[in-house]
Amino acid sequence: MRDSFSNKIICFGELLLHFAPDFHGNWLNDQSMKVFVGGAEYNVASALAQWNNSVKLLSALPGNFIGNQLETLLKNKGIEILAEKNNGRIGTFYLSSDGDMQNTSVVYDRFPSVFAQSDFNTFSFDEIFSEVKWLHISTITPALSESAYAKCFGLMKEAASRKITVSLDLNYRAALWKDKRSSEKIKALMPFVSILMGNIWSIQQFLEIPIEYELNGSFEDKNLLKQAEKSASEIQKIYPNVKMTANTFRFTNGEEVNYYATLFADEKLFVSQPYYSDKIEERVGSGDSFMAALIHGIIKGNSLQQVLEDAAKVAFKKLFVKGDTIDDSINIEKL
Repeated sequence: MRDSFSNKIICFGELLLHFAPDFHGNWLNDQSMKVFVGGAEYNVASALAQWNNSVKLLSALPGNFIGNQLETLLKNKGIEILAEKNNGRIGTFYLSSDGDMQNTSVVYDRFPSVFAQSDFNTFSFDEIFSEVKWLHISTITPALSESAYAKCFGLMKEAASRKITVSLDLNYRAALWKDKRSSEKIKALMPFVSILMGNIWSIQQFLEIPIEYELNGSFEDKNLLKQAEKSASEIQKIYPNVKMTANTFRFTNGEEVNYYATLFADEKLFVSQPYYSDKIEERVGSGDSFMAALIHGIIKGNSLQQVLEDAAKVAFKKLFVKGDTIDDSINIEKL
């Protein structure tokens, strides 16, 4: 039964430490490198909290001083934390935030982690969903462990039964989903989803909705819009509970980037303004900031075109903010 007073957004996912050594290796001589806190759902929660939304994060933290300091960080950001506390370590990844953005690869070190080893039994559904009106998860989370997948399924099913809006970001990470029946598992989650974000390629990967139009790989290809509408329309036929499907398009050539996004709702395709830059500053977190802006705009009741324009602009601006999350330079009310 839904709470009589429901105003919070809850995100379920793993907190990560992002180690960002400089591209040229000076960190070895300096014996120092930048560290950011990240993780897809945390990035969404952080942006939403910055824009004065009431936010919870359900996650797992190590029962040591690192876990305690991360918990303090979340509270200082205005994020209510429901943390499974266990012995173990926080997951990490390494990615430079300078130099050759196009060719620098990410190195993950996230198994085993306290999140991947958690059974997520500490908190009841009533505790988790107290005052909650929206649940957000990305497809990174169910790939991390069988327990995480089971928890995603249980949370999404329970949220749907309580008339809580459920959003899913189709983040595809091949290294995480290797040999884990990605399409089968994500299809099982889809009956509970009402807001979907991804792109035409992740839709093909997870939902097996094919790309039917011939694409030439260019930013100007009009078939991209046709395919975005086709894919979203097929999703709504198969999963009528999905009310909105957003697609983002980011094309890079060296340091150059072209960007735009679409939103399919009410049997209509909305298209954002396109953006271009000859150089970006950060690759991480753009999609998460788009998702946060989408949630924010929908909750505010903005027009669908404004929801999309704000989300696209926030996502593009994030490409110039170092680290995994947005900072105070991105105020969604003053874009």
